[in-house]
Parts: sequence; structure tokens; C-alpha cells
Amino acid sequence: MGCGDVGLRRHVPAVVRSPAFELAAVVDPRDDARAQAARWSRAPAYATLGEALAVRPDAAIVATPPEVTPAMTREAIAHGLPVLCEKPMAVDLATARAVHVAAVASGVPVQVGFTNRFSPLVQELRHRLEVSALGTPLAFTLGAYDERYDPEDRTHLDRIAHFLEHGPAFVHEGAHLADYVRYLTGARPRRVAAVGLRSRAEFASENFTAAVVEYDSGDVARLEVGWLLGALPRGQFRVLGPSGMAEIDRAQRRLTLELPSGTDVRELAKDWDEASFTGQLESFGAALRGEIELSPSTADGVASLELSDAIVGAMRSGRTVELSDAPAATAPSGS
Repeated sequence: MGCGDVGLRRHVPAVVRSPAFELAAVVDPRDDARAQAARWSRAPAYATLGEALAVRPDAAIVATPPEVTPAMTREAIAHGLPVLCEKPMAVDLATARAVHVAAVASGVPVQVGFTNRFSPLVQELRHRLEVSALGTPLAFTLGAYDERYDPEDRTHLDRIAHFLEHGPAFVHEGAHLADYVRYLTGARPRRVAAVGLRSRAEFASENFTAAVVEYDSGDVARLEVGWLLGALPRGQFRVLGPSGMAEIDRAQRRLTLELPSGTDVRELAKDWDEASFTGQLESFGAALRGEIELSPSTADGVASLELSDAIVGAMRSGRTVELSDAPAATAPSGS
């Protein structure tokens, strides 16, 4: 459901590669997107989920724009369809919580697409942190810079400008960054300070955000997102601890650990996105078969938006934001 860039370039190929799933149908209300999806996928195409129910699907992938995702996810839940929905699961916290409540009340499995959790390099780093390879406390530096500004590419510019009409870049791209520390350590954010800017007056919201987050574990994180800039730096993924350092170079598909025992390098043989989307779908299938616990859940999606909401609040108020001690979502589970 949703035949845009991520749906066609990432989810459809993952389903086609999977021995556990068959692509039963594609759904999009736009005539041109639906026609293109039908050509690419060779699956029947429908304008609505209601029409697509004719093929009797077993589950749904929701890859719509995030302001549409909550309604599509709840519609699938209402039909009893397990859902793998793209991140962020909503563009505001209240709507995300409503989806979480609907999923829990229905008992229908809903997995949130924090795809990067399924990168073998991120999973290896999590294992190293679980055994305290770097010691504690930890300092994270995470940066995502994407969607280069190109006024000649109106299709891309209009698509990203549309996202900014529904929230700052951090709400969209920063969802992964907000989720990383939760997945890697289980720590809960306690305090947030942030700054941001709109680099062009025509942007509807901030396309750059830099935040500092303090966690209940004593860890700290610097999270930075930049969209629609004329030149973009490479992404950052570094973890510093008393006993060493870990760094993931996504472009080079490499995890480097600097430890007292020496340097340990792990490399990813496959393309990052291919490995991550494949692993995500495999996990979804295993959860539906009852082999593992479904993760990441809507509780994880809500937790990500809680942090994003606090960061946007700190950015716009110029004040430090304290997060509630009351856990609004469950503790993270494994993948």
C-alpha cells in the first residue's frame, strides 16, 4: 500500500526476493503510480485496500507518506491484516499513540519499519554493547544528511517539500536516529536540547536539526539531520566509551571497533538497504509464524515519536525539554 519511491524500490523487491511471501497486489489511489507499480511488480493493482481484499491478502505493507500511514494502518487492522508500516508511524505523537492503542486492542500484529535495525552491522554493534565491549557510559554521534537540494529536479524537490509541510526533517529522517539508542542499549531519554533552521524561506518547516539527548543510563547522544542542502556531508554513526570506540560507515558497509585488544573490522557483503529490507521482512514473517516476538512494535514507534516530539519542542522553544518518567511505551525487544 503506497507505490512511491520506498514502496517500489525497497519493499517490492524485498517481497519478490522472499521465499516466505508472495506479492498479491499493489495499492495506490494515484493512477500513474498504480500503473507504474503494476508494470514493475507484475501484480494486480487497486486504488483502495477495500478493492484489494478481493485477492484475500494475508498481510499488508504500508509504505505511504507518514501523514497518511496511520489511517492506512488502522484500515488494515480493521480488516484483521497484520501490518508492516513504514516509519515514522505518524507525524504527531497523539496519532501514533492512537494507532498503538488500536493495534494492542485488536491483537493484530503491527511491525514498524525501523529498517536499519536489521542491518547486520547494527545488530553486531548491539551485541558488542550488550557485553559492554566499549564500557559505560557511552557517547553517540549520529547524523543523517540526505535529499540534496537540486532546483532542477522538481519531482524530488516537490516530494521532499511535501514532507516538510507535515513536519520538520527530523520527524521523518530522525526517526531512525531516535530509535537507534533505544535499540542498541534500551536506555530511555530524559532531557533534550536542540536547535534548528530553515535554510530557505520557502520551506514549510525546519530542514536542519541538531539535538543533544541525555539518557537515564548516563549515556548522551548528539543527533543531527539535514535535508535539502546544496552539499551534504557523509552520515555519522560513532559510539565512544571508556574502553573503546565503534564506528559504522554505511557507504563503505563497514563496522570498525577500536578496542584494547586491537582493531576489529566487520564488513557487509550486500548492499545496506537490500540486507536491511530483506532482514526486516524475514523478521516480520517469522513473527507471524510465531517463531519470534514481533519487533519493532508500535510501542517502539511511539517511543521514537516521543523523542522526536521533545526535540522539536526544544528546537522551537529554545529551552531544554524534560521527558516524563512515566514509560509511555514498553521496553525494547530483540529482533
